[in-house]
Amino acid sequence: MSKLNQNDSNIRKYFTKAPASVSELNLIQLQLDSYSWFLKEGIREVLDEISPVEDFTGKNWTLELGSFSFAKTKYTPEQAKDKGVTFDAPLRIETLLINKQTGKRSKQNVFLGDIPQMTDKGTFIINGVERVIINQLVRSPGVFFSASDDPITGKRLYSAEIRPYRGSWLEFNVSRTGVLTAKIDRRRKFAATTLLRALGFSDNESIVSLFKDVDLGEDKLIDTTLAKDPTQNSDEALIEIFRKMRPGDPIVLDNAKSLLDGMFFNARRYNLTKVGRFKINKRLNLDLPNTDENWILTKTDIIATLKYLIKLVNGEGKLDDIDHLANRRVRCAGELVQQNAFRIGVLRLERIIKERMSLTPADQEVTPGGLINAKPVIAAVYLLWEQEVLLVIELLFQFVILIILNMAELIRLDLLRDKILDW
Repeated sequence: MSKLNQNDSNIRKYFTKAPASVSELNLIQLQLDSYSWFLKEGIREVLDEISPVEDFTGKNWTLELGSFSFAKTKYTPEQAKDKGVTFDAPLRIETLLINKQTGKRSKQNVFLGDIPQMTDKGTFIINGVERVIINQLVRSPGVFFSASDDPITGKRLYSAEIRPYRGSWLEFNVSRTGVLTAKIDRRRKFAATTLLRALGFSDNESIVSLFKDVDLGEDKLIDTTLAKDPTQNSDEALIEIFRKMRPGDPIVLDNAKSLLDGMFFNARRYNLTKVGRFKINKRLNLDLPNTDENWILTKTDIIATLKYLIKLVNGEGKLDDIDHLANRRVRCAGELVQQNAFRIGVLRLERIIKERMSLTPADQEVTPGGLINAKPVIAAVYLLWEQEVLLVIELLFQFVILIILNMAELIRLDLLRDKILDW
């Protein structure tokens, strides 16, 4: 026994055939990968969104944004902490300015701002202080179906919502009288067939033929909706939607067309993202390619949504729980910096470039550096971390006020409590 204690007492015995091997978990790898995606691909996506930049007339200047690169950081993370500065790297971009009047081309490597860099621990050094960006759990873009009981008739009423990542919400409802209605951004409702007419299905026969395979119930929803639809063709439908969305504005047919196209069919204003297109394809059994061109709303999406809504009225299909984790997604550090900071700064920069182009004559000598100002990008990026600090301060302030109110309640200081509530 003494010999066993001397030699083998501290040796672990495995009774399995193969020894257990569990790889070490890196809990911050998600943050590192997300920010690495932003530095390599996220910046490129935002720049491609505005490139090329033209003046307001489109006749004099064009600025193309090419490849970008990062220079070396001035300090290491430890040095940035000691000196009280930000651990960042300068972003430079290759630009090409074209004079459309003379055909002259001017290339230049332009400074676009200092972008904070992530340390190996998944943190940032901002003004010497180590900070982090917390992942967000948000609602996923896609299409969602729900139901509610009418308090008057007790009838089950169904609704559908198409929620993009960025852009206008489109909502369809079934009224108690069996009429399909639509809402854009939860404003005044109109008949769903009015939207279909505006999309190009002008006559009643084409609309009925779209839903003849699903509208098989006793009460024909499409026929009931067409009876309540005040429009007869596409032009009247566009004007009706424009009147609902912009009451009081002068009605012009071209403005009505551009309004509808801008809300749902313009990639600059409407974006489902890769996640939203995947969710819609899966929910509605569509096979649209998940590419940039299909990250906007399509006619197929609207028709398939209405078909599924009619199926729900007829007792087929299933409803969604918007709070279920399957209908939520995680926004990591890279995406938060791209959408909430860098994209905002670049859009402001685009407006400044266009204004400077409009004020510059075509015969004047100008360089890309004279049109690009990095301050909007820098301010937007650093505002993200300032907002995080302000949010923490606001939460602490609310917590302190809550404690004071509870203390005043305990000691019956009614006058103090009333003054705080009034304030």
